[in-house]
Amino acid sequence: MHVRSHTHPDEKEMLILTAAQRRFAGYGFSKVTMDEIALDVGMAKASLYYYYPTKEDIFRAVIKKEQGAFLGHMAALLKQPAPPERKLREYVHHRSRLSRELSNLTFLGSQSWQDLKPIFKDLFKTFSSKEKHLLTGIIREGNEAGAFEAASPEKTASLILHALQGLRFRYFHSLESVAAAAAHIEDLEKDTHLLIETLLTGILKRKYD
Repeated sequence: MHVRSHTHPDEKEMLILTAAQRRFAGYGFSKVTMDEIALDVGMAKASLYYYYPTKEDIFRAVIKKEQGAFLGHMAALLKQPAPPERKLREYVHHRSRLSRELSNLTFLGSQSWQDLKPIFKDLFKTFSSKEKHLLTGIIREGNEAGAFEAASPEKTASLILHALQGLRFRYFHSLESVAAAAAHIEDLEKDTHLLIETLLTGILKRKYD
């Protein structure tokens, strides 16, 4: 059977992913069908299977697309001239938005979350490595500018990343209903921003008179 790599989605694939993303965001992974996605794109289901043999394959591609857009946007943003502490806050702000978007795609049913855990584990391993690279760059820049005094930019980046991941992990395991999802993600965002302010207090360079 022919298997497409999806490394560089073509125009038809992008139409599929856009339609699937709207469906997942509106109804959650578990309630979306391949028939509905094919109908939205205006193609036969057999043609849809040529591009993506399963709904999980489409979901994986949608998440990868979202992650890639986030990393590309952040890489460009972090190249702009700005204080390192502002860049770190911007990073966390946009990461919170990504968490909200991904939770919208996956929610509706704890069983679907259990089914999707292998996909997330695979995708987030690569994503975390790229995140660490960006965070290390911010902290190293802060050290060089005299704004931070982090003993090890790499270890500090890992600490921040693990703390952010830990908060998100706690959020996912506390989901119980659709009605509670919005409140939970609001709490997650508040806790995330409180966390980064606390960590910044620890690495900001003290200025003495």
